Amino acid sequence: MNAAIRRPADSDLGYFNARVRAMRGSLFRKPDYEPLMRLPSADALMERLKTSRYGPHIEAASSRHKAALDALSTAFMTELSSSLAMLWKSAPDGARPLLKAMYSHWEVFDLKILLRGIAREVRREEIKASLIPAGEFNAAALDALLSSKDIPDLINFLQTWGSPYAGVLKPGLAEYKRSGRIIEMELRADIVTNFLQVEALSSNCAGTRIMRGWLALKADFQNALTLFKIFGEGYSPAVANGFFMDGGVNLKRERFVRLAAMKEKEELLASLASIGGAAVRKALDLSGTDPVLMEEAAEDAMKERLKTLSIVDPLSIALAASFIYMKVREIKNLRLISRGLSFGVPLDELRLFIFYPV
Repeated sequence: MNAAIRRPADSDLGYFNARVRAMRGSLFRKPDYEPLMRLPSADALMERLKTSRYGPHIEAASSRHKAALDALSTAFMTELSSSLAMLWKSAPDGARPLLKAMYSHWEVFDLKILLRGIAREVRREEIKASLIPAGEFNAAALDALLSSKDIPDLINFLQTWGSPYAGVLKPGLAEYKRSGRIIEMELRADIVTNFLQVEALSSNCAGTRIMRGWLALKADFQNALTLFKIFGEGYSPAVANGFFMDGGVNLKRERFVRLAAMKEKEELLASLASIGGAAVRKALDLSGTDPVLMEEAAEDAMKERLKTLSIVDPLSIALAASFIYMKVREIKNLRLISRGLSFGVPLDELRLFIFYPV
C-alpha cells in the first residue's frame, strides 16, 4: 500500500479540509442534546428532527416504517452513509488510502456487533440498530450480512465477496465451535485494523506524520481493552502474547503479558491506571469495570486527540479523521436518545451514555 500512496498536495488537502469544516459545522453541539433528551417520546423526537438536516431522511423513512423508532433508525443510517460517501467523494486521491484505513475501524466495529449479536441470538433488527455503515460495509452489505443464519454463514458471506475479513475471522472459528467464545475473532480483527492504519500512515506525507502519535495512543487503548476482554478466560501467557497490538507508548508487550496473567480484576484495573497513561486513566475513571463503557470512553478519547491534532496541523488528514469520529458519535447519541425515549429510560441515566462530539 505504501507505494500507492501519493502525497496529497497542500492545495488538495486545503480544499478538502474546507469541505470537512463545513460538514463539521453542521454537527449537533452539546447544548443541542439536552432538549432532545427531555422530549416525551420518540415520535416527538422525530418531529423535532424533521426541521434538521435529518428531515429528508426521516420523511423518506416514515413512508416505509410505521413506528417512529424504526423510521429514526433508518434515517440515522442513511444520513451517516450519505455523509461518509460525501467525504470520500471530496477527498483527493492521495488522502483516500488514509480514509480507507480510518473506515476499517468501523468495518471491524460492525463485524464485532454482528458476531456478538448472532452468537447471542439477538433479534436482527436490534443488531441493525447498532451498526455503522462505512467503508466496505455500506447499508446494503450490512443487510446481507444480517441475513446470516449463524457465524459460519457470516464468514461464508464474506468469503464469497472476497472480503479480507473472512480470512481474519476463520482462525477463530474452531474456538467458537468448541467453546462459544468469539473473543479471538474480535481481537484478530482489531489487530488487522491497526495494521492497515499503520501501513497507511507509514509514508512521509506531511498530512500523516502528525497522526502517528494518535495511532500509538489507539494501540495503548486497544491493549487495555484486550486485557479487559481476556480477563478470567484462562489464556496462557503465550496465547495472550498473540493478542498484543504493537505501536503503543505506555503499555509494552512484556507488561501486557504480565497483566494478562493477573487473577484479581481490581489489581488489573489499578495496574492499568498506573501505567496506561493519562488518557487511559481518564477512560477507566469514566467506565469503571464496564468493558462496553470502556470502549465508548476510549473512542471519545480518540476523537478528542484527533480534534487537537486538527488544530495543531490544519492541513493534515486529522481533520477528516476527527469528523468521522464526531459524526459516528452524533449518530450513536441520537440512537441512544431515540431508544431511551421509546423505552422510558430516566433522563439522568440516559445522560450517562451520551458523549458529546463537539
